[in-house]
Amino acid sequence: MNRRTRITLFTPLMACSLALGATATGWAATTPQTAPAAAPAAPAPKPECFVEAKAGDATKAIVSGEGWDKAKGKVFLDQTDGAGSGSATVGDDGKFTSGDVPAGKYSAFQNTDGGGKAVCLGGAAAQDAVNQKLITKERQRGATEGFTDGKALAQAGNCDAEPKPPANQNFQGLVPDSEGKKLAKEAHDAAYNSAFSAALTRYCTD
Repeated sequence: MNRRTRITLFTPLMACSLALGATATGWAATTPQTAPAAAPAAPAPKPECFVEAKAGDATKAIVSGEGWDKAKGKVFLDQTDGAGSGSATVGDDGKFTSGDVPAGKYSAFQNTDGGGKAVCLGGAAAQDAVNQKLITKERQRGATEGFTDGKALAQAGNCDAEPKPPANQNFQGLVPDSEGKKLAKEAHDAAYNSAFSAALTRYCTD
């Protein structure tokens, strides 16, 4: 085969390769991209319950709880150190409060498949849990409020503002003791001040 023939045969082959390459590129460009995975849903709150002695009657107690699923029906109470029992209706907010039950230790459960269950805390353990829950909520609230207030002042040009946490504390309906309230306020104010300063740093420019 002479040189002229080789060139003649090579030319259509090269054109075919270029056409296939362009087609492949176009196909890749039009292939839909895989949609990003949806963010996982926030986990449901863990059911909790607490046993409190009834004021003025040491033989009785009241059981309360939160984080329960209303759709799963009533919460049933079983005394683990005696024969006492009871039940309570779950509210829209996932909380319940029983009537009077014999003083003692309790567990709580819902009969429906997949319903919640928990060992009810009493005494110092219950108080510590309630206090810690309040402290955590107040810390989160302080961070949100501090950043919101700091951002608003920074965007208004007041970059020398000092953080001033609100005097009123929202205790979210919990029943902490005096030490729990004190620690919750300290947690709120510390988080508020830190978030306030972070907002000024972020939104203020020289």
